[in-house]
Amino acid sequence: MQSTIKRITTFLLIAILPILVACPGGGPPAPGREISFPDQGVAIMLADGWEGEVIGTDWSTWTRIQKGRTDETWVFPPVTVTDIGEGAIGRDLRYRTWRFKGVEGIFDPSVSPLTSQYPVPQGLWALDPQKLDLRQDSRRILDWPSLTGVEATTRLYENTHGMSPNATLWHTYTVTFVVGENTYEFVMSIPDQMEPYEWIEEFWVSIEDVQIIN
Repeated sequence: MQSTIKRITTFLLIAILPILVACPGGGPPAPGREISFPDQGVAIMLADGWEGEVIGTDWSTWTRIQKGRTDETWVFPPVTVTDIGEGAIGRDLRYRTWRFKGVEGIFDPSVSPLTSQYPVPQGLWALDPQKLDLRQDSRRILDWPSLTGVEATTRLYENTHGMSPNATLWHTYTVTFVVGENTYEFVMSIPDQMEPYEWIEEFWVSIEDVQIIN
């Protein structure tokens, strides 16, 4: 009897092992200059000196989305991009970053970001309107090799961080555009005392290409 049980156990292990090897638990893409999500039809290629990754909390949320355990409307796990170029402050202290995300629904630029009705669709970057001042609102035609002719709404905000008397004024730059039935957005937070337009220019040169296939 015991030998029969042993043979059955051995057979099950032999049968299950290839399945475990072929179907790993999976995880976020490896950090690097190219981050792609083939199943979602999204990929981004970065310039030298920049690195993209899906941080742990975003991957955990994406996993819950796939299992239907949250009502987030992400169409791919957000990518966090960091300037890792040579510099005196060291890799762990570099803070020039931005995020790329996508949500279901069509962006409505007519809804003021300084009202409680914003954002449309839900899931885009938003902050308490009382802490915001819209400094610039303009349109820009995207000209990446794989994504050309799409009009993006670019906005530069001045926003308050912290509470008085220790509050500081930061800037936030957003680039929002629609492809198909989804909305995509880049968000860069610019610390107090930093020149926002210099950071904005660095953002645009940090991207070599964006691919979105619906």
